[in-house]
Amino acid sequence: MGMPTRKLGKFGLALMLALTALLPSEARSAEDDVTLYRRAVEKSFAAWLEALWPDVEASGVSRKIFEANLKGLKLNWSLPHLVLPDPAAPGGPALPEALAAASKPRHQPEFDIPANYFNKGTLDVLAATGRGKMGQWTPQLQAIQKQYGVPASVVVAIWGRETGYGKADMPFDALSAIATQGFMGRRPDVFRQELIVALRILEEGHATRAEMRSSWAGAMGYTQFLPSDFDKYAIDFDGDGRRDIWNSIPDALASTGNSLHSQGWDGSQTWAYEVMLPKGFDCTEQGPDKARPIAEWVTLGVARVKGRPFPEDRLGDPAFLVLPAGLKGPAFLATNNFSVLKLYNNSDLYAIFVGHVADMIGANAPVAFAGTWQPVERLPRDRIQRFQEVLVAKGHDVGKVDGLAGFKTRRSIGVEEQKLGLPLTCYPSQKLVGAVLKEASAAPAQ
Repeated sequence: MGMPTRKLGKFGLALMLALTALLPSEARSAEDDVTLYRRAVEKSFAAWLEALWPDVEASGVSRKIFEANLKGLKLNWSLPHLVLPDPAAPGGPALPEALAAASKPRHQPEFDIPANYFNKGTLDVLAATGRGKMGQWTPQLQAIQKQYGVPASVVVAIWGRETGYGKADMPFDALSAIATQGFMGRRPDVFRQELIVALRILEEGHATRAEMRSSWAGAMGYTQFLPSDFDKYAIDFDGDGRRDIWNSIPDALASTGNSLHSQGWDGSQTWAYEVMLPKGFDCTEQGPDKARPIAEWVTLGVARVKGRPFPEDRLGDPAFLVLPAGLKGPAFLATNNFSVLKLYNNSDLYAIFVGHVADMIGANAPVAFAGTWQPVERLPRDRIQRFQEVLVAKGHDVGKVDGLAGFKTRRSIGVEEQKLGLPLTCYPSQKLVGAVLKEASAAPAQ
């Protein structure tokens, strides 16, 4: 509550008025910096859009569609994972401090603490709802499974994970989201091409602009296709003459089945087996590039959980070890179908989630992991990225240096843990990361 001005006296009132005038001036200055910066960036964005025209025209899009959808298009500054230009343009204003935080990486569920991704309530609801959808769409799903060799339960699990069976709100205009990512996202070349394909979708009349609502990354429809996914895999399964992933559930589900099939799904295999590892097992043996026949894993002491045998006719199949939380969580022997699921969303946790929900749907009952998700530490992404940079300098192959602990980073962690005499976990910890970074900072400059 503000102090009554009648009690301040002349001097106090004058001081208060002076301070009141000063603060808004500072705020206005910061606001002016942001306004000027954004105005300069938007101007560059408009020029970038116009420069797309030759490639857009070459793809078969008319000038009419180009101008109707890109003329006057504004950046969506609310999107995550943006790389704001600094300066706004050559010779333009610098990135204001007020906007700098928007350039910092934000956590995504796929790259957060693994246990958080597998909420029991969420899994149970998605599986129970999925079983209902299996019953509701039985003829269509059976036909999809027969045509593409992908289990209906997997297709339904993707539908549930991506949009909650169509209930999730798609808050963004796809063209604005994709164009923003193309201009100042982390994968500009990818999204530049996605924008061109999105315009071709409009040109060919597959959808209206209003129908093209999307996630922040421009994924659309019941099962979340980027424009290039639509272009390659979308199917008219209901026979109405349209490939409609936005309004036709059969089209969306068949398109998902076609996507997985086209990218190598093997209908004779499962996606993965949950396994138990023998005591003292070397967790650096994880990763698709270390695949070996299941029979060889068995000789190393790897066994299916709950005493189940591996199918006799699958012992010759190549499989690789997946340890999403290192030795602090469940372990899986994954088939190539696991890798196909990762082409849908490049995350071990995503593939495990979809596969597990599909198993729950197929079992017609709750199914829990046999392994336990143990507590792990959550480290800032920029710290993990610095840690990866040091590991690369030490000769490790960590995969992409992006602050995310993928399988190559996890096994590099195991190698460093062994060198330092730390307990083997193959998962980031404050102790290991701190020790490696401290060693790097103490090393003399080359």
